[in-house]
Amino acid sequence: MAEALPTPLPQRPLIGAIRRAKAVLLYLDFDGTLAPIRQDPSRCQLSPPLRATLQQLSGWKQDPALDLAVISGRSLVDLRQRLGPDLRGLSLAGNHGLEIAHNGTVWCEPRAQALVPALHAVAERLQQALQPWPGAWLEHKGLSLSLHTRRLAAAQRQPLARQLMPLLEQIHAEGQFLLRRGRLVLEIRPAILHTKATAVQWLEGAAQRRGLWRAGSGEEPLRLYFGDDDTDEDVFRLWPGVVGVRVGPGDQQSAATYRLSGPAGVAQWLALLASA
Repeated sequence: MAEALPTPLPQRPLIGAIRRAKAVLLYLDFDGTLAPIRQDPSRCQLSPPLRATLQQLSGWKQDPALDLAVISGRSLVDLRQRLGPDLRGLSLAGNHGLEIAHNGTVWCEPRAQALVPALHAVAERLQQALQPWPGAWLEHKGLSLSLHTRRLAAAQRQPLARQLMPLLEQIHAEGQFLLRRGRLVLEIRPAILHTKATAVQWLEGAAQRRGLWRAGSGEEPLRLYFGDDDTDEDVFRLWPGVVGVRVGPGDQQSAATYRLSGPAGVAQWLALLASA
């Protein structure tokens, strides 16, 4: 799917399409989509009204059948903490889909699990390199790492990048891990073909096996995905039939069809959906 400037989300027409669908797959990113980006990621929380809306949607028992899930770069443990016990019934994909909690069970990508000892070694090398930079920190998420620079002064980020470049190039050249930039974060992930797009298709398969729609009936589900980051572009490009909504400023090119201005707009649209 080619990138262009997404158009504003037509809120009520999309809700009308949801009403006409046989089944709806509504999958949402967390940071920057459901919760505003914070300088300290541990402070990212759902607003009480949005939490109530998600609780209402998670209990949706009427037609069309609704499958609701949250997909995040956070670990499953962290994501569960952000969502809280009231939303423990939601399907969750953590670590960009390397681990998925669904229907009371947890699936982990076995190739990523096999790389955990090597990931620990990479974390130790990066921690040593970061010692002179107290504003940058490394988050170990079990199956991947996130190097955060949000707390650094803007003038420090480029010098840190120059210092880390030889080490990062060496890690990349070793071939076990991929480096991917996000919003003031560098992701170090296993070098395997598994992205958020893989996760949403896994969740779609699980929803079909649960009987949300009949395979071979010609009635496709309505696929909706909301995300704000470059990692969400994988879903917009690679999930067949998705109605993608890029969350953020209107001047960002994206493979998504539509856009919303920020988490407040997402919360407003979800509340409209719940009331409809």
